[in-house]
Amino acid sequence: MDIQEQALHFCAHIQTLSHVHCTLLDIPAGNFCNTPFRCGCELKDQRCNAYKTHLYGSYEAERWDGKFIYYCPRGLVFIATALRQPSKAMEYCLITGPFVMTNSNEDVFEDSSMVHHDPLDNVPYLTTSQARALNETVHAVCGYLTGIPATPDVDSGRQAEILKMMYDLSEQPVHTIYPLDSERQLQQLIRDGDKESSQKLLNELLLQLYYVSGTNLEIFKTRVRELLTLMSRAAIDGGADVNEVFSLCYHEGQEVNHFRDFESLNIWLSAMLHKFISFVFDFTDIKHQNVIRKTSAFIKEHLSEKLTLEQAAEQVYLSKSYFCRILKDDLGCTFTEYVNRLRIERSKAYLRETTMPIAEIACAVGFDDQSYFTRIFKRHVGTSPGKYRDMRS
Repeated sequence: MDIQEQALHFCAHIQTLSHVHCTLLDIPAGNFCNTPFRCGCELKDQRCNAYKTHLYGSYEAERWDGKFIYYCPRGLVFIATALRQPSKAMEYCLITGPFVMTNSNEDVFEDSSMVHHDPLDNVPYLTTSQARALNETVHAVCGYLTGIPATPDVDSGRQAEILKMMYDLSEQPVHTIYPLDSERQLQQLIRDGDKESSQKLLNELLLQLYYVSGTNLEIFKTRVRELLTLMSRAAIDGGADVNEVFSLCYHEGQEVNHFRDFESLNIWLSAMLHKFISFVFDFTDIKHQNVIRKTSAFIKEHLSEKLTLEQAAEQVYLSKSYFCRILKDDLGCTFTEYVNRLRIERSKAYLRETTMPIAEIACAVGFDDQSYFTRIFKRHVGTSPGKYRDMRS
């Protein structure tokens, strides 16, 4: 059996033993290898996409010792466990969940607002000890499958602390009055690219978080991480480049651990909000919003490839001449100019967040010639790629 078949085999065993659903995410293919618990959930003001939710959990697992415990937007708990084969990028991730955190097997949440989801059939309740044991067991299974032995409880202290915080947050009476509707409103403002209103609402949310967490900075950090996840998903929904968002979360998200006071953490989160919003293209004043959104998404997905006007026009089912007219009227540029604009934006992210050589970055964003890339970059940014990197290092 190949690794996918073996992983699915163990998914079934994990589910049988724990009564917690277990599925396998195929990251390169962009789908689930077996049926997920749900493909999505209807929330009050939006629909949660299960793949996007668990893809983010997968990337966080790769960053955090191969395992990551997180809430979905509906308030249920999941565990993401990376299948990291030697010398390869992560291709698969086991998603174990959902379950509800409880203090004992007999506990019942009388107030459903504590976990802010509707009652769902077959969602088990796990104590923090059971959740930690499940987390470590699945991690060990993934180590066996990939040939990378997982040391038992290598970070048990951190995992236990996270689990305790997640349970404590759900049990605090003040948690029931936390403005969840405001979180959803913040996501919509980010999707719309409304920087001023987003900042105002974020300030209100941070004040509420302070009251919820009291003087416990670690609990405050936990909620900030949740906000970071919500904001990143909203930016992607609003048209931001997935790679740019994940790159930002990967490189900047670790900073949360280093803060020692509330004020500096608030300032940092506000800066992250502005970065997310800057990734969202403003389509509000554009007549043919749907055409431009689809075009933008197609270009970003194939940015490293040779792109033609014919290919893009076919994606939106328009003739080349009419498509060119829309771009000129709505964006004030030609197709080639718009492609170059997006390529330069992606290259700026690489320059800020990686140590890739400039020649490799040029190739990664679709420029065959480094000198041509440098010329286009200077035209858009006003300085060379090397100087741009130096100014932001």
